[in-house]
Amino acid sequence: MPFVRFTKQEARLAMTIFVADYQRHAADLEASNSPYTELEARSEYIDRFLRILGWDVGNEDSQPQVLRDVVLERELSESDEGGRPDYRLRVSGRDRLPVEAKKPSVRLSTATGPARQARSYGWSLSLPAAVLTNVAQTVVFDTTVAPMDGDGPDVAVVPGGRFTVNDYVARFDDLWERLSYESVTSATYFDLYSYTEPPRGTSPFDNAFLAQFKRWRLLLASNIASQNPALPEAEVGRRTQRLLNALLFLRVCEDRNIGQYEALLKSAEDDKLLDAFRAADRSFNAGLFDVLTSTTLTSSVLRTVVREMYWPRSQFAFGVLRPDILAAVYEQYLADRVEVDGARRAALRPKPELTHAGGIVPTPGWVVTNLVAGGLEPQLVTGQPVPDDFRVLDLSMGSGPFLIEVLERLIEVEERAGRTVGLAERAALVKAHLHGVDIDGAAVEVAKLSLLLAVLGDEVIDTSRARNLLPDLSNNLLVGNSLVESNFDSVVPVAAAIPERRAAVAPLDLARTFARVIQEGGFNLIVGNPPYVRIQVLSEFMPDQLAYFQDGRSHFESAQSHNFDVYQLFVERAFQFLSADGYLAYIVPNRFTNLLPATTMRRVLGPRLGRLVHFGEQQVFEGRQTYTALVVAGPASTDPAEFEIVNNLAAWRETGASSVVHVDRADLTGEAWPIANEARTKVFEKMVAAGIAKLGDDGWISFFVGVQTSADDVFFVKPDPNRSDNLVARFTDSTGVLHEVEQSILRPAVRDRTLEPYGRAPVPDAFAIFPYDVQPPAQGHKRGTAHVYDEATMRARFPKALDYLTTHRAALQGRSVTPDPGPNFWAYGRSQSLWKLDEPKLVVRVLSLAPQYMLDTDGLVTPGGGDGGPYYLARPDAACPYSIHVVQAILSHPAVDAFVASRGRLYRGSYVVHRKAFMEAVPVPDLDTTEQQEIETAVTEMQDIVVQRRTEQDAAILTTLTGRFEVLRTKVNDAISAAYGLAAEDVAAIEGD
Repeated sequence: MPFVRFTKQEARLAMTIFVADYQRHAADLEASNSPYTELEARSEYIDRFLRILGWDVGNEDSQPQVLRDVVLERELSESDEGGRPDYRLRVSGRDRLPVEAKKPSVRLSTATGPARQARSYGWSLSLPAAVLTNVAQTVVFDTTVAPMDGDGPDVAVVPGGRFTVNDYVARFDDLWERLSYESVTSATYFDLYSYTEPPRGTSPFDNAFLAQFKRWRLLLASNIASQNPALPEAEVGRRTQRLLNALLFLRVCEDRNIGQYEALLKSAEDDKLLDAFRAADRSFNAGLFDVLTSTTLTSSVLRTVVREMYWPRSQFAFGVLRPDILAAVYEQYLADRVEVDGARRAALRPKPELTHAGGIVPTPGWVVTNLVAGGLEPQLVTGQPVPDDFRVLDLSMGSGPFLIEVLERLIEVEERAGRTVGLAERAALVKAHLHGVDIDGAAVEVAKLSLLLAVLGDEVIDTSRARNLLPDLSNNLLVGNSLVESNFDSVVPVAAAIPERRAAVAPLDLARTFARVIQEGGFNLIVGNPPYVRIQVLSEFMPDQLAYFQDGRSHFESAQSHNFDVYQLFVERAFQFLSADGYLAYIVPNRFTNLLPATTMRRVLGPRLGRLVHFGEQQVFEGRQTYTALVVAGPASTDPAEFEIVNNLAAWRETGASSVVHVDRADLTGEAWPIANEARTKVFEKMVAAGIAKLGDDGWISFFVGVQTSADDVFFVKPDPNRSDNLVARFTDSTGVLHEVEQSILRPAVRDRTLEPYGRAPVPDAFAIFPYDVQPPAQGHKRGTAHVYDEATMRARFPKALDYLTTHRAALQGRSVTPDPGPNFWAYGRSQSLWKLDEPKLVVRVLSLAPQYMLDTDGLVTPGGGDGGPYYLARPDAACPYSIHVVQAILSHPAVDAFVASRGRLYRGSYVVHRKAFMEAVPVPDLDTTEQQEIETAVTEMQDIVVQRRTEQDAAILTTLTGRFEVLRTKVNDAISAAYGLAAEDVAAIEGD
């Protein structure tokens, strides 16, 4: 059964019972010599405690492992050293609050180890709080304060954060605020601790971890350089990185209860680290542990580094290091390179090309998530496993954040398909589906480490028996230049002849490497954040690459421009490897939409662009003035592409709020692309702020479709008045055959007619064969009924119509009809709105250049909705405070029509789609009774003018009517503008577009 959360009041009562149950046994459980274990405390009390507070501890909702509310530590350890929290409370698969459990006999008020342990979890997870509980007490710590050796159990306890079991009821509101699912998962939870989540890779923990790793990197690089004099500088850097990765991997394993805690330290102290590496290689076979077999190091340096990986020299809880966080920290770490001077002294120096660019800024996690979702969701079917031939590529993977996110999503897809995803399955997913390339060998090693840790997951492993657990990723993650092929040697022969220069360029024949994938159609998703490197930086720091790019034999059209950027080449390159139905998901500088050098990029993107999120001046990268956009391109399409213009990044991230424009595919050429102006967006923001509701809210307006016959050419007819009479209508069908039906089965219809703004009484242009008995809602009911006539009724009352419809029987029976009409093949495709047609309604032209909303009081029939139209229908609900005339005026206002257009598709010729969802989103202006009456009077007069103008022959009268109409329209629009708080310049900005 699905997990059912208590309301707060129900939880309060349940907690009262919980406390009473515990207190009956408290004396025995809390005794210093009690045999009661932590495992028993968790299963009998702490699990229950958390369930009362709303946490689905047992995953009763059957969420995939990557998305479950609570992650339990399955390997029990009562030690205060290392390990992982017993419970990780999460939101959308992200840790939010770690909870460490102890048995009741542990004195939390005096024991320092448990407090430090809980605090280290929260601090290492970059979270504001952590919880320690033994049932008898629950303590909430401020984990923005780093744990230090010598700290007592009261250090960093939040004010009011220590609860005794008696407080669970007496101070239930405080407990609920700190620990409940309702509070912890809310958007305001961090406000409780005055905490702002730092950008990815920049938390105090991240900074401390980065500083420590830089120290270890320099210690090891210095020793490797001095002890291995034949190694060139670049190889010193690579081996340093591989050694650090091996040490970190084993240290993480220990804190995940894989192997014996401090086994790595003991091997270093006993000078047996090589033996430990060989044993690890047998267990994992991950290509991580062979570095010591060919590298000489001083034992004392190794011991120093390994010792600093343990408390108290290290404050880090290695067991909770997430691969994506590790990748984010490493991104900054990789901004430096190892340099070795003539005396074999090593130093860390910033990479000059990155110094020029202001250093490395990690890609924000939400960007990674958004792009991966944009590329995966259209391709992977919920409930079905990942296709065997589905392949993902990151051409500039860095430390691997995009590939890590892809792996998490693939795991989720597999679990939702009903598959068990253990270590072997995760390894297979990486091996079969993920590929990455980077020019930086150290980055590739980091990406490999991050992915292997993700594969390792939360698995319980006996390393003494395990063999070859992890995949060899040497063919998945490649070192090399994604943009430079092996023809570099012939294009730039002078540089190619010098080993150091050729190595710096790192040519890589990807076409040959990925030949099999290309032969099978290409990659299904290419995702990432390509480097932004302008030609000036290339000229100064990478001249050999520049020479290659600008040579026609490189086949990069963008590089033939005088001022290109490397990201443009990555887009070109991506499309060389992308399958015809695959997706590209990149974050790139948004100036590509109008820069002349990006002409080729726009040209190759245009036919396949699906979504562009343009952040304008909003800054995505912390501390960097970089104007960016998200680009998602899929299969080639003739449909319009979606442009989202974001003027408030925080609001967009929280709710998706943006100005949406659908741009015609014909406008997406190599020429500059249209981007909506900010003035229009500001007008919309004013309208939303002034709105008292949305038109689609309960009690306001119902939007519904007309008849949906699924065979309009059969059911909509145009009787010939010269051949018809009062009883029989005669007409020629689409094939030229003359037919006749009873007039009594026909209803006047508007099938395809332009509607006059502020009009009334649309003029029918057809008749609909209407084989239904329609009844209004019965007293006390909201819905009416529409029953299709049965065969007996048709034969008795409408035999001519039945004969006509029978001539089209084959076509009618080939339709999808809901509900199933049985033998009544003349039923419409859908009939849910037929009973709504009779009462006064607004007829809405779906595709129009200007707002077309016309009042119908004659029960006309119209074909049903959808993007292509032709009509929707609208009617105020019974409780709506505004009349149908006022609603017609609101919808006809130019700012409202622009609001609808900004959310809908814009078809060629500037036709705007007036879709139900877009009209429902329109904010309702606040109009008092007097304003409503004035608008209704003016609209009624405009409707009269519209009707009169249809037949008026006197030119002078027509001129007068038109002038009066415009006076009234201006008056109505001014009243609605005022209600929205729009000034004349605001409306001018809309109408000027």
